[in-house]
Amino acid sequence: QERIVKLERELEQVVRTRQLHRAKRRKVPHPIVALVGYTNAGKSTLFNRITGAGVLAEDMLFATLDPTLRRMKLPHGRTVILSDTVGFISDLPTHLVAAFRATLEEVLEADLILHVRDMSDPDNAAQSADVLRILGDLGIDEKEAEHRIIEVWNKVDRLDPEAHDAIMQRAEGSANIRAVSAITGEGVDALMDEISKRLSGVLTETTVVLSVEQLPLISWVYSNSIVDGREDHEDGSVALDVRLSEAQAAELERKLGKTTTREREEWER
Repeated sequence: QERIVKLERELEQVVRTRQLHRAKRRKVPHPIVALVGYTNAGKSTLFNRITGAGVLAEDMLFATLDPTLRRMKLPHGRTVILSDTVGFISDLPTHLVAAFRATLEEVLEADLILHVRDMSDPDNAAQSADVLRILGDLGIDEKEAEHRIIEVWNKVDRLDPEAHDAIMQRAEGSANIRAVSAITGEGVDALMDEISKRLSGVLTETTVVLSVEQLPLISWVYSNSIVDGREDHEDGSVALDVRLSEAQAAELERKLGKTTTREREEWER
């Protein structure tokens, strides 16, 4: 009972703070990748493997309550925000269902969802069905799931050799499945490549010339686009060959229109 009361308090806090997370993300023109899955599927361990952020990874109910956000660069240079969400459980007490689902509304704003499954758990098929059902209840239907969800078959290191090989072979033959071990790192590079592929979209190639007055923007350009080349001019200006998304291009154009010292200080932040 004490554990449930503690969970209620923590869930209420998460519901209060999730709006702050969203407001923060809306200011950043990056795609969002959300990890979802059953408790103990290895989401936080995978998050750690990908980001090196040292997020709590425990064999424990609701070990991850406050969705953790990290900005990271994909192998092909695209910057994304990775979000680790609260784990699913079966037979959740009725009075906790609403708060639990409220924390998962983070997922609705994600551009890509990584559904992490523990393939060493004999109940993983039923657990997967629970996750998909709740995602469906949140508004992510089966058709949308086809292009928005990657199934991450985790913990292949715990399988016997025959089962391991069968899982890897099946994953290799599917566009929507990647088999990994968050512990050993097996398959993670292939997963990252697939994430990059899904989020590549259409990137615009252009040359951005920053005057001396606009140089405070240079760190923003490096953080928010793929910089393929740089040329420093004698007059102090800098030309950058970049690739960036439509949203990033619009944000850069807006920032280039700012001229006051106060606003330039805001750019750097």
